[in-house]
Amino acid sequence: MATRVVVLALFLGFIKPPVFGLPDWIWIDSHATAEGVVFYHDFDADPARLQSAHLRLVTDFTNVKLTINGQQAGIAEAFEPVLKLDALPLLLSGVNEIRLMGKTAGGAPAVALQLDLIDRHGGKRTVATSPQWQTATPEARVIASGDLGREKWWALPPLIIGESDDYTQWKRASNLGEATDPATFQLLPNYRAELLRSAGKDEGSWVSMAFDPQGRLTVAREDKGLIRYTLSEDSRKVLRTEIINDDLKECRGLLYAHGSLYVNANNSNALYRLRDTNGDGVFDHKKLLHASKGGGGHGRNDLALGSDQKIYAIHGDSVHLPEGMSDRTSPLRRKFDPFYENEGHVIRMDPDGTNPEIFCGGLRNPYGLDFNADGEAFTYDADAEFDMGTPWYRPTQVKHLTSGADFGWRAVTGSWPPYFPDHPDNTQAAIDIGKGSPTGVKFGTSSHFSVDYQRALYLLDWTYGRILAVHLIPRGSSYMGATEVFLRGQPLNVTDLGFGPDGAMYFITGGRKTQSGLYRVSYSRTTAQPRELSPQEKHRNRLAHEYRQQRRLAESFHRKAQYTRTKGLSDPRIRQAWRIASEHNPDRLARLLSGIEKKNATTKTGYDLEQLTAMTNAATSEQLFSLLGLDDPAAKQGTLYNYKHWNKLPLSRQLAFIDLIRRSMERHQFPADGRDLVLAMLTQHFPNDSSAINRALAPLLIKLTPHTAVPQTIALLDADIDQQDGLFYLYHLRHARAGWTPDLRRTFFRILGTYETFLGGRGLPLAFKNIRREALETLTAKEKKQYAGFIFQKPLLPPMPDLTGRGQVRQWKVSDFEGKLGFDASERNLANGRRMFSIALCSRCHRYGREGYPIGPDLTRVASRFSRDTLLGEILLPSRTIAENYQTVLLNLRDGRQLAGQIIPNLDYRAPNLQLAEDPLHPDKITRIAKENIINREHSEVSLMPPGLLNLLDKEEILDLLAWLERGAKTGKGFKSEAK
Repeated sequence: MATRVVVLALFLGFIKPPVFGLPDWIWIDSHATAEGVVFYHDFDADPARLQSAHLRLVTDFTNVKLTINGQQAGIAEAFEPVLKLDALPLLLSGVNEIRLMGKTAGGAPAVALQLDLIDRHGGKRTVATSPQWQTATPEARVIASGDLGREKWWALPPLIIGESDDYTQWKRASNLGEATDPATFQLLPNYRAELLRSAGKDEGSWVSMAFDPQGRLTVAREDKGLIRYTLSEDSRKVLRTEIINDDLKECRGLLYAHGSLYVNANNSNALYRLRDTNGDGVFDHKKLLHASKGGGGHGRNDLALGSDQKIYAIHGDSVHLPEGMSDRTSPLRRKFDPFYENEGHVIRMDPDGTNPEIFCGGLRNPYGLDFNADGEAFTYDADAEFDMGTPWYRPTQVKHLTSGADFGWRAVTGSWPPYFPDHPDNTQAAIDIGKGSPTGVKFGTSSHFSVDYQRALYLLDWTYGRILAVHLIPRGSSYMGATEVFLRGQPLNVTDLGFGPDGAMYFITGGRKTQSGLYRVSYSRTTAQPRELSPQEKHRNRLAHEYRQQRRLAESFHRKAQYTRTKGLSDPRIRQAWRIASEHNPDRLARLLSGIEKKNATTKTGYDLEQLTAMTNAATSEQLFSLLGLDDPAAKQGTLYNYKHWNKLPLSRQLAFIDLIRRSMERHQFPADGRDLVLAMLTQHFPNDSSAINRALAPLLIKLTPHTAVPQTIALLDADIDQQDGLFYLYHLRHARAGWTPDLRRTFFRILGTYETFLGGRGLPLAFKNIRREALETLTAKEKKQYAGFIFQKPLLPPMPDLTGRGQVRQWKVSDFEGKLGFDASERNLANGRRMFSIALCSRCHRYGREGYPIGPDLTRVASRFSRDTLLGEILLPSRTIAENYQTVLLNLRDGRQLAGQIIPNLDYRAPNLQLAEDPLHPDKITRIAKENIINREHSEVSLMPPGLLNLLDKEEILDLLAWLERGAKTGKGFKSEAK
C-alpha cells in the first residue's frame, strides 16, 4: 500500500512530528501466530498545553485491550461499537506509550486507532496506527491491510444537536401557506433541492408517500385519504392531481407490491390491500389483511417489501401486540416479567395476508422501515423525552431488525420504580443517533447519487428538520457506522421519502396539521465508479456474508422444531439467534435440565452464556441450582465453577455473566452457601476499572452486601462522573438501610441536592423527588433529627468575600515565582490557602472537595494533572488553555446582539429557551434566550474566567493556595479545616 504522508499543523509542546495522519488497519504478517498480539507506539506530548485528546479505537474480528502509559484505558471488542474516550487525563508530559493487546475472534483480525490532540490554539496533531508501529510478538512484523481514513463512516465528525438547536422549529410551519423555500436549506455539495409543490388548503397535511409502478406519486393525508400526483417527464412539475381514496384514515404506511397498494391506516386501525382489478387506475377492491387494537399516537406506521417477498409492517408502542399470532420472539421473554401489551413491534405476512407472525419486538415508536441490498431490515426508533437526563433514558437509535429480536422497550414511561430498557440479553442497536424525532427511512440503493450515498440509509428527523445519511459497514452478521446531516431546513417537518424512477430523492413535509411540501433532491454530477476496496474491507464483506448466512440458519429455527446447535460463535447476533431458537424448543431444554438434575456430569459443563441464559430462563429452582453447581458447592462443578475467572472474559461477556447472576438471584431464593459463593466471585471485582462493570455490580451488591457496597458506591458517586452515572448510583442507594455512616449520609444528600439543580425531561425532577422520599423512608426519626442540617441542603453560591483593606499587590507573572515553587507543601499554611480560595473568588465558580460552586472545572485533583508552574500559569492566564466543556459561547441573535457566556446544560432538548450565564462571578444570574432568536453560535478564544484574580494576593498567599490545591491530588478530597 502506498505510504501516505499527511502534513498537519504542529504546535508547541510536541517534539516529534507525526508520520501518519489517519489510521491504517494493522495486524501482524500471516507467518506469525495470531494469539496474544501486542502493538505499541511512543509519542511526545505536553498535556498542559492541550485542550482535548480524543481517542477512537476500532477492531475487526479481534478483541483489543488498550493501555496508555501502563494504565488500562478501555477494551474494544470484535463486534461491539467503536471505543471512544478522552485520553487527556492519561497523558504524561514527555514520552507517552500506547499499547494494544489483541486476541483474534475469527475471520480477518485487524485494529485501527486514532488519537487527535488539539492544542490551545486549535492546532491538531494525530497519532494513528501504521506499519511503523512496533509489535512485541516474536518473529512478527506489523503490516497494514487498509486505510481506514478512506472509509466514509470513519471520516465523519460527530453528529451533534446543541443547546441552541430549536426543537420547536416545526411550529413555524403551522401557518406558512407555502412550503419552505429550498434555497434556505443546508445541503451537501453537488446536491440540489427543488420544491415541486406546496400543498393547497384542500390537500391537507401529508404523512407518507410511495411511487407506483407507473412512476406516479401517492401521498397520504394526515386526516384521511390518498392523493395521486402525476409528474412531468423531467419530474420537475406536477401535471395532474387525483383523489384515489377518501376513507382510510392517516395512512402512515404505503407500499406498492404484488400488483397492489398496501396501506397501513393508523386511525382506521388496520392494514389493507387495495387492487385495481380492471386497469382503469381506480382501486376497486379493498381487503382487510390485519386489524390491530390500541391507540394511534405511536401507531401503525411504515410498510416494506422484504427480500422474502413478504409484507412487513412496523408499529409503535401504542399498538397492542397481536393476540394468538405466531411469534418469532422468545416464548420465555415474559416468563418472569410483567406482560405489557403495548410494545413496538414488526409483523410480517404473505402477500395475501396469510401466515402472519410477529417478527421482532421491544421497540418504542419506529416510524420508517426499509431493507438494504443485503436483504436486512432497518428502522429509526424514537427516544422517551420524558426520561431525558436519567440513566434509563435511551436516545433515538438505528436498529437492525432481525428475526426474534427484542430491543427491550416496554411502554411504561413514567412508572416508578423506573424501567431500564437496556440489558445484555436484549438486542443491541446498530447506532445511537441522539436527539431527534424519527419519521421515514429509506436506503439510497435505487438512487443516482454518488456511490457512498447510494449505500447510505436516510433518516428523517421531524423535530429538527433534518435528513440524516447513515453510512453503515458490516459488523459480523450485523452492522455499525456513522451519521451526518445530508440536508437541513427550518421549518422542515420531514415525514417520508422515496426514490423516484429518475433516481432522485423525493421527500414530503407535514404532520400535526402543518404546511406540507413535495421536494426533489438530485445529484448534479455523473456518478463515479466505486473506489477500490482495501483488503480489509474485502475480507470484512466476505466474512459478513458468511456470518449473515449462519445467523439466518439459526433464525430458521425460531419456531418449535429440532435443530443442531452451532458451537464456538463469537458474533452476538448469531449467539442470540441460537438462544432464541433454543427457547422455542422447550422439549430440548427440558431434556437438558432433566439430565442436570440427574447429576449427569457432561451436562454440567461446557455451556456458553447464551445457552445458559436459555436454560436459566426455563429452569426450576432445583434445576438452576444444579446447573450452577450450588446443590453441592464442595464438588466445585457446574457453571459457576467454570466461570470463576469471568473477569477475564471480554467486557460484553462479563456484563452478560453478571446479568445472568442478577436475574437468577431475583427469580430464585439461593441457598446460603450458594449465595456466599456468588458474592465471593463478584465482590472481589468491585469497584472496578470499568464503569460499565461498576454499574452492573453496584445494584446487586448494594442489596446483598450493603456494609461494604454502600461505602464503595458512595466513593464512586463522589468521583468525577457524569450526571446519568451519578443518578444511577443515587437511585440504587436510596433503599439501602445498612452500611451508612453520618459522613456517607451527608455525601449522599449533598450530591442529591446538587443533582436536583440539573435540568432534563419532565421525569427528571420526579425521579429526584422519589429518590429523596424513599431515601428519607430508610431513616429513623432519630436520624432525621440528627441529619436535619444537611438532608435538604442545596448547593449555595458562596458569598462574596470581604476584601476590605485589600488592593492590588502587583500584576503577577509566572516568572515572579522563579525559585519559589519547590516548596514542601506540608510546611505551608493550608488553612490560609483555603481562605485564599475564597479571597481570589475561585470558590464562586469551582468545586474543590466540598468547597465552592460547580460552574467551571472541578479542581479537586487539578494538581495531579499540572505541575505547580503550569497550574499557576493557567490561573494567571486563563485564556491560554480552555477545556472544551468550558469554552465561552458567543450567541449571535436576530436582533443584532451578541451575547457571551456559558450555556447552562439542559438535557431536555425540547425546551424553547436557552439559559446563559454571562457573568462568571455571578453564575446564579441567568439570561434566557428564545432558541428561535438565535442565528448561530461560536466559541470565543477568551475565557469567562477573568485574568488577574491573584493580583490581590501576596506571594506567600499564592503559594499557600497552590499547596492547598495539592491536597486534593493526594487524597481526592477537600478539607473543611487545616492548620499549619
